[in-house]
Amino acid sequence: MQSSPVRFDGITAAVMPSRTTKGRPTRTTMNPPLTAQAFLAIAFIMAAAVSSSHAGERAPRLILRGDGPTMSAPHGQGNVYAPDVMVDGGRLRMWYGGQGKDGHDRIHLAESKDGKGWTRRGVVLDTGSANHVNDPSVVKAGDLYYLYYTRAQADVVDEIALATSNDGLRWEPRGIVVRPGKKDAWDGLLVGRPSVLHEAGLFKMWYDGRKDLPPGSPAANVPKSPESRRAVGHATSKDGIHWTKHPGNPVFGHDAGGVDVKRIANHYVMVYESHEGTMAATSRDGVSWHDRGLWLSRSGEAIDRAGHVTPMLLLGQDGRPGRVFVGAASADSWDHNMIAEFAAPADPMKNLGLKEERTQ
Repeated sequence: MQSSPVRFDGITAAVMPSRTTKGRPTRTTMNPPLTAQAFLAIAFIMAAAVSSSHAGERAPRLILRGDGPTMSAPHGQGNVYAPDVMVDGGRLRMWYGGQGKDGHDRIHLAESKDGKGWTRRGVVLDTGSANHVNDPSVVKAGDLYYLYYTRAQADVVDEIALATSNDGLRWEPRGIVVRPGKKDAWDGLLVGRPSVLHEAGLFKMWYDGRKDLPPGSPAANVPKSPESRRAVGHATSKDGIHWTKHPGNPVFGHDAGGVDVKRIANHYVMVYESHEGTMAATSRDGVSWHDRGLWLSRSGEAIDRAGHVTPMLLLGQDGRPGRVFVGAASADSWDHNMIAEFAAPADPMKNLGLKEERTQ
C-alpha cells in the first residue's frame, strides 16, 4: 500500500501503497505536532536512508526475504512484495504482502528504528478463506488508520476492501468498498492494488482494473484475451468508505498496474510496475496523466533481473523523492519476489519533468 504522507515541520512522513498476476505527500491538519524526540527520530531515519544510497544509486538493498509458512510460497523459496512504508511515531512501519506455503496471500507488518534493521511483527490481516489479501495502502486520518487492500475470494478476481485500526497492528475488516464495473467495461472483471491519499478532508484512490485476463492466467470461467491490458482508475470519498468512481475512467492506460501515487509540490507522481523496472507518470490534477516512461531501471543484479513489482515511493525530508521500495522480481513469473529499496534517481525533479516547486 499504498500511503499518504503528511508533512511534520519539513519532514515528510509517508502515511502511505500492491501485487500483479499473481502502494504520496499530502498535508493534513488532523495529526498532532511531533514531540522533539519524535522529530529527531524521523530526521535520523530519513537522513540514514538517503546517505546510505550515495555509494551506488542503482544498487538495491535487500530489506526482507520471504520465509516461514506465511511467506515461503508454494515453491518454498519465498514471495513477498507490495511494500507500503510510513514514518509513524518516530519509526518506519512497512505493511506488505506475503504468499504462504498454502498459496494464499496475507498482509504482514515490519518495523524499523533506523531504516536498516527491520523487525517482523507477523501477519496483521487475513480474512480466512480468501485466496488473496494483499497490496496494502495505509493512510492515517486523525487517530485512525485506514488500510485499503486487494481481496480475491478465489483465483485472482479482485475487489478492493477496507480495514481500520487504532494502532496499525490490530485491524477490523470493513468489507468491500470498490467493486468491478459493469460487464465489458474496462474494469468489468476486477479492480485492485489501490493507492490512497487523504487531502483536505477528501480520500483519493488510484487503482488498476481489467475486463479480461491473459490466456493462461490462474482463474477459471472468466473472460480471457491475448489483448488483455490493465488501466488505472480514480475514485474519491468523503468518509473513506463510500467511493465514487471518476466518470472519465480509466484515467491512465499503458498497461499500468501496481501503482503508487504521491503529491510532489503541485504535481501528483505515479510509479507503476514493469519487467524493465519502475515506470512513472505525472499529473497536475490526478486525472490527466503524462507518461514519463522508465524512471528507475533494473539494477543489473539477480535480485531484480525480472523487474520491479508494486513499487512504492517514500519522500525525503525535503518533500522530494527519497527512496523507492519494490518487490524485486528474480523470476519472470513474478512469484519469487523479495522486498528491496533503491535511492530515487539522481536529480529526480528534472527526471520527472517537474519544476523546483515547494508545497506551501
